[in-house]
Amino acid sequence: MERAEEAIRQALGSKWEKIPVRALAETDSTNLRLKEAYREGRIAPPYLLTADSQKAGRGRLGRRFVSPPGTGLYMSLLAAPPEGTDCGLITILAAVAVCRAIEETTALRPKIKWVNDLFVSGKKVCGILAEGLSGPVIIGIGVNLHTPPGGFPPEAGPAGALDADVDASMLAGLIVQYILDGLERPGDPAILDDYRQRMPLTGQTVRYTQNGQEKAARVTGVAPDGGLMIEDETGPRTLRTGEVTLGSGAVEGLL
Repeated sequence: MERAEEAIRQALGSKWEKIPVRALAETDSTNLRLKEAYREGRIAPPYLLTADSQKAGRGRLGRRFVSPPGTGLYMSLLAAPPEGTDCGLITILAAVAVCRAIEETTALRPKIKWVNDLFVSGKKVCGILAEGLSGPVIIGIGVNLHTPPGGFPPEAGPAGALDADVDASMLAGLIVQYILDGLERPGDPAILDDYRQRMPLTGQTVRYTQNGQEKAARVTGVAPDGGLMIEDETGPRTLRTGEVTLGSGAVEGLL
């Protein structure tokens, strides 16, 4: 995998080309491997780990992230954001970074489903999982580059792929560039504006679950800390965790 590591380093640009890069053919989870290595004192941020496949890729809420070989970009970045940076803002930054990288390397224009999923033509093409480590943060990103032979398994949900002519190393390098540049200014309102422009739920009726009960609400915007602003029968509130779906239960028509 040395060739892949060198290709990613070249794609990182002169500002970040010296950060350590490790590419694996297979692992259980890139997030888990980085977490273990950091806690054992073997690595320090920034550090990038990629894998051609994962046997135990994870998404939010403990879900499995399907990561078959030869079809996706699976990567985790260990980074050191400024002290006090909210993890929600880091997820928003990562979502914008992946969108920008895809837009720069393909003709596609992904949309963001709050808070961390990217969709193209109604199909989920990317998931993001940011995990704090009492200082540094691990940002796990999985991008479906190509549809696997036979399609995605049912547990992958509404999964799709870019299915475009894209250089995975270039895509990885651009994503890392945009994330690390953004972490130097995590409160920049331009990043949140980019997120809002790509998150078309504002004005839509969605359903969310709270205290075991499913409720309906209208989305009114995205808060400065990345929370989803909604209004339901009890008045306005901001969701900072959880998941939402459109009132119809489908995202295809919007995203």
